[in-house]
Amino acid sequence: MFLTQLYKERLERKVKKAKAEGLEQGIEQGLEQGIEQGLERGKAEVRQQWAGWNTRRVEAEAQGIPFDEPPPSN
Repeated sequence: MFLTQLYKERLERKVKKAKAEGLEQGIEQGLEQGIEQGLERGKAEVRQQWAGWNTRRVEAEAQGIPFDEPPPSN
């Protein structure tokens, strides 16, 4: 019975350690994915800002209207 209890305790420690390592790995992967998604979202927003600015610039030019709106900042 004593050996069975030691075996259970050892097994529980190993499981606990494996869970902690898995959690840590999951957090790291989640952060990497979050950063990647954030960068892609930011790039898309900047492209949209530039496209809108350029559309307004071209329309103003076509109508002969002065266009003094500064371009989007990076």
